[in-house]
Amino acid sequence: MPRYRQNHCYAPGCQTGYVLVKGGPKLSLFGVSKDKNRCKEWEKNLRRADKLLEDTSAVCELHFESRYVLRDYVHIIEEKQVRIPRGRPILYADAIPTFPANLPA
Repeated sequence: MPRYRQNHCYAPGCQTGYVLVKGGPKLSLFGVSKDKNRCKEWEKNLRRADKLLEDTSAVCELHFESRYVLRDYVHIIEEKQVRIPRGRPILYADAIPTFPANLPA
């Protein structure tokens, strides 16, 4: 039976994806890095003591600096940069989540 990515954020105290916050801003959820070393960095930065980070876990965009989130396709056409919005944002390969100070640890 296939295992599906969770539809709520793994970070402690974050309620992105839970029913009680439906109707709020649409935030993207990103799957866990497949690189084991990077996965350990994610787990360390997210500081969750009660649960291990799994391959089906997801982390919302609130826990990444904006420089790590790619929202547009960027093309050079006739020496001008053209940005086309992506249907769905993705993370750069070197993205590491940070834990915002406004959420409980």
